[in-house]
Amino acid sequence: MITLDSLDLKSMSVTKLGELLIEAKKAYYTSDKPIMDDHTYDTLEAVLKQKNPHHRLFTKVGNSNFDTGFDKKHHSFVLGSQNKVSSFDDLVHYFQLKKIPQNTKFVVQPKCDGLSLEIEYKDGRMVDAITRGDGLIGDVITQNVVKMQNFKHTLPLSFTGSIRFEIVVTQTDFKKLNQISSDGYTNPRNAASGISQRLDSQYSQFCTLLAVDLFSPHQSFQTETDQIDYLKKLGIKVVDTFYCQNFDQIEKIYQDFLTKRVNYPFDIDGLVIKIDDIALQKQLGSKNNRPKHQVAYKFPSDSTQSQVLSIDWPTGPLGTITPVAQIDPILVSGATISFVSLANLDQIQKLNLNVGDIVEVSRRGDVIPHIEKVISKTTSGSATPPQNCLACHTPLVFDNKFLKCPNSLSCPAQTLGQLNLFCKVLDIKGISSKTIEKLHQAGLVNKPGDFYTLTAIDISKLDNLGDISAKNIISQIQAKRHLDLLSIFHSASIPNFSKARIKQLIDAGFNTPQKLLNLSLADLENLPGFKVTLAQKIVTGISLRRPAIESILSQVTVKQTSSSTKLKGLSICITGSLSQPRKDIEKLIVDNGGKLSSNVSSNTSYLVINDTSSNSSKFITANKLGIPIISEQKLLNLINQ
Repeated sequence: MITLDSLDLKSMSVTKLGELLIEAKKAYYTSDKPIMDDHTYDTLEAVLKQKNPHHRLFTKVGNSNFDTGFDKKHHSFVLGSQNKVSSFDDLVHYFQLKKIPQNTKFVVQPKCDGLSLEIEYKDGRMVDAITRGDGLIGDVITQNVVKMQNFKHTLPLSFTGSIRFEIVVTQTDFKKLNQISSDGYTNPRNAASGISQRLDSQYSQFCTLLAVDLFSPHQSFQTETDQIDYLKKLGIKVVDTFYCQNFDQIEKIYQDFLTKRVNYPFDIDGLVIKIDDIALQKQLGSKNNRPKHQVAYKFPSDSTQSQVLSIDWPTGPLGTITPVAQIDPILVSGATISFVSLANLDQIQKLNLNVGDIVEVSRRGDVIPHIEKVISKTTSGSATPPQNCLACHTPLVFDNKFLKCPNSLSCPAQTLGQLNLFCKVLDIKGISSKTIEKLHQAGLVNKPGDFYTLTAIDISKLDNLGDISAKNIISQIQAKRHLDLLSIFHSASIPNFSKARIKQLIDAGFNTPQKLLNLSLADLENLPGFKVTLAQKIVTGISLRRPAIESILSQVTVKQTSSSTKLKGLSICITGSLSQPRKDIEKLIVDNGGKLSSNVSSNTSYLVINDTSSNSSKFITANKLGIPIISEQKLLNLINQ
């Protein structure tokens, strides 16, 4: 079986890559023993499209009429393939490019991982069953199809025309099949392909037919929905179908299927999204036998290998440029991964990473997506960083391993980043980054304190939110009118001034806004852990963010917090679900003198977890190291005793 890491794509010619994919396509459509898995094929196809978007492979559909031992026959209508997208943004963009009306409705169906088939009927009686082949000519496999589940030899209403089906093998039938067959089918899709094209018709009863489309010279329909209803009147089993009025409804169905696809009766590898209006379908037409009115919204592959589609260089709230790789979505440790942070330019250069490369992706600690290595190069060298900030066009500078935008006062990316961080740190719910951007562009919010002067009308007018939603957001903002000193300074996004450092200074007696705002080098140099370099950075950071800090102070009341030492000297790690928001528990730990730890180590005092049957990495590590494991309630008892 050919895999991504078995190929040297950098040195492979376009001609050789194209021949390899044609050979793989032949094996896929004409045998039950493919030479590569779907994920490898899709990735290699993407590489070929980058190198030669006009290769003949992309003008063909299905197979090229290879000799299979069956008679050949022309289709009554083109059995086209679909264009593919792998993200919600790509889905929306695909149809936006078609310039369809805003009120366009859609039909959504699971994309069967099977074999396409046309069954011809004349005056209600079956004539022939033909595989898709190249979309124009296919194999006549009538002898096999008549034995398949859901097959109808005769239809009511004297139907004349053709119906497009997908041949699938259900999970239940696949288990039964492997109990009696010695052919060793590796998965249901391979079984559907192999059985459908057996010359002896054996095992055809394990295949199931599901209708997805029809063509009839004597019938006309206004919508795809009407067409599906007609198929049902004919007594034909149709694939599950959903009617959607907008993209958000499509995405909800997609996310639902992501979780339930493993228990679905048969294998599906995505959703097919079709425009419902047939007049609009005809107006859009097709290209290379791929209809423009529909697209396959693919599920992420269950793999640790993917291709780098692009590398972005966004400017963060504090001016740091953190490159992000967009990859072809894959499923890793139960989570869909589409973006991976690359930390800094140094990491890109160490990996020798570039757009188009095939990479191995992990989730470190079962949480953080990480590119471990480049499996196969398709582009020479490593990615070249931009010379200027993409948000404000200021020339970038190096700060150790990091690229930075020095324009801290007027870079829009930094301003918006700081406004978003303010809402995130204070847990102001309901206000999205898009709403914040619109408020900033309208001149209503430039500093964090400006949020407190907003009205519900300001928000609803700009973001088209309902009055209730806008009022709820204002209520959330106003609920943060009373803040402790730690929250105020932490929410102001002061460079190099972490939450732990702020608390250390408050505990050391710098416990008023004026004392923190007027910190000097001499104040900090006498404290443990504050070297001259860090002290200088903190003083500079406070000076830089003074307008933001003062804007918050002008709108809030500073809460006095009682200091507790119940957890002093204890390092506490939390994992798993809790009965209350994690932020509240973390605040309790810090307010009582404890220290938060993101990982379990020999220095951890307690691991807080409610589920003692968990197999999380933190729980396993704590057991190995003999770290005390306590419940949330036990933690609260320690604080309240």
